[in-house]
Amino acid sequence: MPKFLTTQPLKNATLTFDLNDVFTPDATDLYYIASDRNEIGADKINGSVITIPNITLGKGQLIIFDLGSYTMPTAGTYKFFVTVDSKHTQEMVLDITKN
Repeated sequence: MPKFLTTQPLKNATLTFDLNDVFTPDATDLYYIASDRNEIGADKINGSVITIPNITLGKGQLIIFDLGSYTMPTAGTYKFFVTVDSKHTQEMVLDITKN
């Protein structure tokens, strides 16, 4: 599950997570902010790119994606891309964990 940890507060930010065509997320996949569980929804998916608008997170809060269980097509190194448009200079830390 990819986890995004804010190092600065974000207000009305747009988070874009590009799975680089490795796999395509499902509209029923989930993301969590605090204790809120949300389906990603088809309107937020374009191919292998997930875009979540209007994200507000306090410093140290997480957004977690539950993208189900996927097996990578071949052994190797994969790159995923994250973009945060917060209209300000702010940072996030990406932590992708291996299950």
